[in-house]
Formats: sequence, C-alpha cells, structure tokens
Amino acid sequence: MSRRLIAYVHVAGVAYGPGDDVPPEAARRIGAHAWAGEDQDDGDQAPRLSNAPPRSGRGSGVEAWRQYAEQHNVEVAADASREDIIAACEAAELVEREE
Repeated sequence: MSRRLIAYVHVAGVAYGPGDDVPPEAARRIGAHAWAGEDQDDGDQAPRLSNAPPRSGRGSGVEAWRQYAEQHNVEVAADASREDIIAACEAAELVEREE
C-alpha cells in the first residue's frame, strides 16, 4: 500500500481522501501534514520527496539539479544545462514554474 491521506484534500480541482489512490503528480503537491505518519500507516510508505536545490546562489549548480532530477527519476541528457534540467523538473511537476 502506498502513502495514505488522513483527510480530504483538493489538488487542481480534484478531491482525494483516505483510501484513494493519489497519482504521483498530485501527491507531490500535497503537504506532509496531510499524510498518515509512520505510526498510523499500515503498509509500505513511499519515500518522501527531498527539497529542490535553490535556483540561485550556493548549491544551485548543474550537478545539484542533475542529482535532484535523478533522485526523482526525471530523465535528462548527459549534456543538459542547469536550465534544461530545471525545465524538466518543472515539466514533471517537482518544482513550481518561475514567472
């Protein structure tokens, strides 16, 4: 069994609740407070997503973004730029698009 919600939540106009199978795209957008804790869970829990690297400053380089993308099974070309990797992560809905 995957992670289980403890209450009803709405993501992009769709309601999910305890017992529902939440698609990965929606699950990424639901805060940790809405999921059952380990002591409340009755099955194997999906790994929690790690925080994305910053978009500027220390820790925002291409290797940090490449590692983040790989951790979340986002395929990027070996010669992809940092901007390409960020765009791929945005397309996978791992991070919000910046305007």
